Amino acid sequence: MAYTLVIQAVSLGILVYSFALFAVPWLDEFGVPRTEVMLTGSLLQFGVGLFSPLVGRAMDHFPMRWLVLLGLGVLVCALVLVSKARELWQIQVLYATLFPLAIALMGSLAAQTLVTKWFTDNRGLAIGLSAMGTNVGGIVFPLLVAVWLELFGWRDTFLWLALVAAVVVVPLTWWVLQRPPPVNKSTHFSGADGRLWSTVEILTTSLFWLPVLCILPLIVAFSAVQLNLGVYSRDLGFDGGTAGTLVALSSACMILGKFFFGGLGDRVDHRTLFWIAAGFMVGSMLILQSEPTFWLLTTGIVFLGLAGGGILPLMGLIFGARFGVASFGRVMGFVMMSFSLSAVGPLLAGWSYDATGSYRTAFLAFLLTFIPAIVAMRWLPEVKVGSERVGVGVE
Repeated sequence: MAYTLVIQAVSLGILVYSFALFAVPWLDEFGVPRTEVMLTGSLLQFGVGLFSPLVGRAMDHFPMRWLVLLGLGVLVCALVLVSKARELWQIQVLYATLFPLAIALMGSLAAQTLVTKWFTDNRGLAIGLSAMGTNVGGIVFPLLVAVWLELFGWRDTFLWLALVAAVVVVPLTWWVLQRPPPVNKSTHFSGADGRLWSTVEILTTSLFWLPVLCILPLIVAFSAVQLNLGVYSRDLGFDGGTAGTLVALSSACMILGKFFFGGLGDRVDHRTLFWIAAGFMVGSMLILQSEPTFWLLTTGIVFLGLAGGGILPLMGLIFGARFGVASFGRVMGFVMMSFSLSAVGPLLAGWSYDATGSYRTAFLAFLLTFIPAIVAMRWLPEVKVGSERVGVGVE
C-alpha cells in the first residue's frame, strides 16, 4: 500500500497540485488571459478522462509493473519537453496528451486498482490510506516547486521534477510489483458477485450513473479552486510562498479527510459520508466567494481539503461495493472518463474572473449545483458490506 502512496504522490503532486504555482509565471511570461492558462489544466483533466477507460481495461488484463513504468517514461519525457516550450500552446498540447496518459497509468486509477486487488478485509480503510498519496504529493511537491521557482525558474524546475520522478519510482516499481496479487476468492462485498461487467451493463445502470452525477459537482468545484488557487491568492495580495503553503494545507487536510472517510467507509452509510463531504464543500464555497481575509481564506481551504479528501475514498468504496473486484479497473476507467467533465470548473472560474474581475459568480454557481446532488444521493441503491447494509434506496 505504501507503494501506491508513492506513485500517486509523484504523478499528481507534480501535475495537479503544483499546477497552481506554474500558472503564475506562465501568465507573466506568455501574456495571455487567465482563461487560457486555466484551459491548460482543464485539458489535463479531459485527457485523463479519455485515457482512463482504455487504461482501466488494460489494468484488468496486463501486469501492473509494465503499465506503471510506461506511465513513468511518458511523464519524464513530457516534463523535459515542457521545459523547452516557447509558446503556451506547446505546453497545452502536452497537458492534453502525454501528461493525462501518465496520470492514467500511474495515478489514482492504478493505485485503487492495486489496492482493490490486494485487499479484501478493511478495503475501505486501505483505499483511504492509499489515497493519501495524492496529498503527500500535494504537500511535498508544491513546497519544493515554490522554492525551485525562486531559485531556478519554471523551466529548470520541470527538469528537476523529471529527475525526482525517475529516481523515486523506477526502483520501487521494479521491487514491489515483482509478484501478482493474491488470488481473491471473495469479493468481500456480498452485493458484488465478482463477475465481469460488460461496457453496456456498466453504462446503463443507475449503480454507475447516480453516484457519478452526485459526486461530479463536488469535483468540479474542488478542481476549480485547486487550479486557480495560486492566482486567486495573488489577487488577494499574498505572495507565491503563501500560495504554496495554502496548497500544502489543503493537501494535509485531505489526508485527514481520507482517514475519516476511508476508516468509516466499511461501516457507515455511503450516503451519509457523501453528505458530510458536501457540507464541507458548501462551507468552503461560502467563504471563498466573500473574498476573505487570510485567516478566513485558511478556514475555507481547510474545508475544501476535508471535502476533497472524501472524494477519492468514496469513489473506491461506492463503485467497489457495487461492481466487485473483477471489473474494478474497467468501471473506474469509465468513472474517471465521466469525471473529466470537472475540467469545466477551472475554465468557468477563469472566465468568471476575466469577465467580472472576481471569482464570486463561479463559486455561487458551484453552490447551486450541490443542491440536486445532495437530494439525489438519497436514492443510492443499497449493498451489503460484510454483515451490514450500506445505503437505503431502490434499485
